[in-house]
Amino acid sequence: MKKSAYTLLLLLFILCAASPGAHATSIPETLNYQLTWTGVKIGTSTLSTSSAGSSVEITSRVKSEAWSAPFYKVDDLETSKLERVGKGFALHSYKMKLREGRNDWYRAASVNRKSKRFEFVNLRSFEKSSAKLVEPAWDPVSSLFYLRQLPLTVGRSVEVNVLDKGKLNRVKVSVLRRETVQTPAGTFKTIVISPNMDIESEGLFYARGPLTIWLTDDARKVPVIIEKRISDLFREGIPGYLQQFTPESVRNNIPKMETIRAVLVGGNY
Repeated sequence: MKKSAYTLLLLLFILCAASPGAHATSIPETLNYQLTWTGVKIGTSTLSTSSAGSSVEITSRVKSEAWSAPFYKVDDLETSKLERVGKGFALHSYKMKLREGRNDWYRAASVNRKSKRFEFVNLRSFEKSSAKLVEPAWDPVSSLFYLRQLPLTVGRSVEVNVLDKGKLNRVKVSVLRRETVQTPAGTFKTIVISPNMDIESEGLFYARGPLTIWLTDDARKVPVIIEKRISDLFREGIPGYLQQFTPESVRNNIPKMETIRAVLVGGNY
């Protein structure tokens, strides 16, 4: 097993997930999360939304705990800017700088509505590319902003266009059930959704495997819990340096070993 490919891939889960006309959620908004793996705190994340004139900026930050640095250090920053279109907002531009273990991704994208193209640039190599703009379209961060505006009905699914890595991904989001959950931020009635992330990209958010999000069952749809399972993470066995952190009962529960959980602990929302 390669440490950079498997180990604390567990350390991160980027909190994002999800047209012109998307209306704003509560702004300003700050959501603070604690990331855990098998009950152990492995990092923190903040998702903040603010307004600047007629635009909206969404920032996602994820950092691993200091103890994880020898294994898999994570320091991720993503920024999405939306512009007003009609009565709502639409994607304007996106920038990401991810550091996950030995991986280092740095790229940007912008929307050119005049030419109806989505333009990409790798900020390491400065290689450029473009793709046809199919609206409504969102980046990995603003997709959750858009998803929170949609009416969600248990048993039905919705679809979201996510533009990333130079291409358009059509992501199906299943609405599973209603459930009451407890978090450090309080007890919430939620509606549970599951985006189908069977696509290729970079960073943990797009790692293959089930993704489940608990949104408050109200108009705000605040994400209070996010779980990501990275399927086959330990298909070659659990490395010795991780076994010291996990009791035998946990090591024998592979689905739990493969799951990262982000839980709301506070903020302004």
